[in-house]
Amino acid sequence: MNIKHIAMNYDKVLFLACNDILEDLEELRALDIEATAIDYDPKFKRKPHYINKDFVFDEVDMSADLTIHMNVEKTYPVKLSGDVILRGDNEEHNGDCWPIYSFDQLIRAYNLKEVYQTYNSEDTKLTRNINNSLLPKQHFIVYGRA
Repeated sequence: MNIKHIAMNYDKVLFLACNDILEDLEELRALDIEATAIDYDPKFKRKPHYINKDFVFDEVDMSADLTIHMNVEKTYPVKLSGDVILRGDNEEHNGDCWPIYSFDQLIRAYNLKEVYQTYNSEDTKLTRNINNSLLPKQHFIVYGRA
């Protein structure tokens, strides 16, 4: 699933917990798409097109035609509406609020009314879960409507 290509079909796109995607933001903005990122990491405090806040606990405008939550495992589910792309992994990093193990987990947690597309990328790299078992590293991505 090419998230950036999906974003090109919308007028206003919001990325949540996305880390450094400045190039993508600038590319979307060059296409007259209002693309903004919200990330709580202080390294984004002075980056253009970023809002440096915690969208879970701080008051922040999250209105958009498409909201793309890049690391859902890092935050508790937040209330989203409209079209969304939810991306999470099963790596169980220290600080992950809730690791993702399935599409259904994302669909239920975000109360999606319609699912347009799902994608699962399985890596050859293994990750060790909380029970010390080795599992293939996976990203679960759901594109739908909340």
